[in-house]
Amino acid sequence: MVEPNHVSGIVWLCCGVAILALGSLIAVRGRADLHSDYDESVDPAYVSRWAGGTALLMGALVVAYAVRELLYGFDPLLLGGLIAALLALSYLSKLFARGFGAGGRD
Repeated sequence: MVEPNHVSGIVWLCCGVAILALGSLIAVRGRADLHSDYDESVDPAYVSRWAGGTALLMGALVVAYAVRELLYGFDPLLLGGLIAALLALSYLSKLFARGFGAGGRD
């Protein structure tokens, strides 16, 4: 029988890889238009750098949590911390996509 922690860890791992893939498209390939809150009046290089970098950080956190869950099992405190971090980073990414901090637009 399959351990529930392994199933959950694999799901988190798949989600983390998907976030990393989209984050790399935004950050490395410069596809700022893939961000849902992208404001076209903002420099795409700025959005790619900051919003894409934030997405890469989110993906890395999810992958790290997935590996930890696969190895050691479920911990509700760590899951709560991951969710809080993802919510905060998601909000920060939206601010960057709208041009917060980009040359006087804040």
